[in-house]
Amino acid sequence: MNKEYNKVIPKVLKKLEQGVKEIFTSENYLNYLKFFSKFHNYSSNNVIMILMQYPAASRVASLKTWNKLGLKIKRGSKGIKILVPIPYSYTKNKVATDEFNNIKYDKDGNKIVEETEINGITFRLGNVFDISQVEGEVPKLAHELQANPKHLAEILETLISTSTIPIKYNYSLNNKTAYGYYSKNEKAIYLRPNLSSMQTLKTLIHEKAHSILHNEKQNKYSREEAEIQAESIAFVVCNCLGFDTSNYSFGYIASWSKNKQIKELKESLNIIANTSNEILKWIEESTT
Repeated sequence: MNKEYNKVIPKVLKKLEQGVKEIFTSENYLNYLKFFSKFHNYSSNNVIMILMQYPAASRVASLKTWNKLGLKIKRGSKGIKILVPIPYSYTKNKVATDEFNNIKYDKDGNKIVEETEINGITFRLGNVFDISQVEGEVPKLAHELQANPKHLAEILETLISTSTIPIKYNYSLNNKTAYGYYSKNEKAIYLRPNLSSMQTLKTLIHEKAHSILHNEKQNKYSREEAEIQAESIAFVVCNCLGFDTSNYSFGYIASWSKNKQIKELKESLNIIANTSNEILKWIEESTT
């Protein structure tokens, strides 16, 4: 089986790259880009803080940013805590020294005192809110998959029931939140119920990829790299199984790419291919 997929996967990756590139030329992408260009890039530490508090988070921004975009925070939404850097500057009198750190004196023998500017950064806690916590129309590039191929629901039940990593349905997830997420704390995958079997399968594989590549022991990828890797793997695996997720995957990957060269995708091709093979093997062993 693996040898067969090893021949297919490079072709699927080429299809994926071409499909994502075509998204960048669409008018829909320009509207999306204008909207999300106002978003701030958060540090890796803040990304960890965000996901620890709100594992399903995808796009976060401050209350001020959401309001500028014409969107309101839903009543009762709880802010996600982040560390906000606060630059500070002040002047301080300091005894002057030469290049050898010797104290300087004036002609009367008095120590020379100079005014020195001190710059630094301190931090305070601030709040951000996820896109699922806002009300209003938000541009989308990825479109939910609606198909329910024959027998896929049964395959999904088998994968969920036999997985060594717990896979559960989270009934608090809805069309304003996420399709699913991987909880590093619980080492478990959560899926939104009542989705089509195609969207459920794609989401399960996406989160399975996160559990393999982006677990609590690894922190070497940026959020953009992690999302592009996981969705690329979901597309490759589904494609190899005969399911087309391009309506969702192409737009999703484009939304996380920093530029039209899809640098994050190109640099992760071996990781995507190897992890896709691993998941395909898991699916075959679980369903035969």
